[in-house]
Amino acid sequence: MRRAGWTAVVTAAGHATRFRPFSAIVPKEMLPVGHRPAVHHVIAECVGAGAATVVVATRPDDLVVPAYLAMLREDGVPVEAVAEDLGHGYGNGTPLLTLRARLAAEESFGVAFGDDVLLGGHDLAAMRGLASNGADAVIAAQRVDHADIASFGVVDIHPGDPDRVIGIRQRPDPATVTEPLAVVSRLILRPSIFDLLVPTERARGEVDLGVAVGELARIADVRVHRITGRWVTVGEPRRYLEALQTYWQLQTEPAAHH
Repeated sequence: MRRAGWTAVVTAAGHATRFRPFSAIVPKEMLPVGHRPAVHHVIAECVGAGAATVVVATRPDDLVVPAYLAMLREDGVPVEAVAEDLGHGYGNGTPLLTLRARLAAEESFGVAFGDDVLLGGHDLAAMRGLASNGADAVIAAQRVDHADIASFGVVDIHPGDPDRVIGIRQRPDPATVTEPLAVVSRLILRPSIFDLLVPTERARGEVDLGVAVGELARIADVRVHRITGRWVTVGEPRRYLEALQTYWQLQTEPAAHH
């Protein structure tokens, strides 16, 4: 069900140092996955989940993503570009602080990173449902091989409630992880998150969204959604190759069309 006024924030303001010199001209979010840039897939996911407006936070000097969004808007997609304000600090939480005045009036809003694509599934819509049942925040996660968990942020789950988050850790020792749930960059948040979006020593002085949600989990009801779609990313060259392989594999699988 579409909810009037719901806003989704898509972050596309990173510097993509692993893709230089390419990313000095073209943001990584514009890397094609199939016939569309990664950020287009993310925007379509948000609109499909009922977002009335998708705001894409871009680098202040970026002309490429805003130009592409202008084309989408001409085609009727409810999307707009907003340059992030680095006066709020640096980090993946900065886009939300840039939009704070706008988002503070909403009951809840979505967040998706523009370089992470979910292929298939209806995960963001399912997360909206969890939030509507009273959760203070909902974070997406995917089970990964236990041996690989040290490469990810991990969601720690309450021992008596498999859907409740009690914390988030970055690259933990696998021996300390009970269920290897890797954080996926999809969240449903409420304005209460803004009080926790501050630079921290844990994030090397950056405004880190994961740290803020982890702190929220200590004092409020944060829920995890285990995704059903396939999570791929264009955030680094090797994983971008895997994203392309997964995308085209899904196009040839009969199940991909159901």
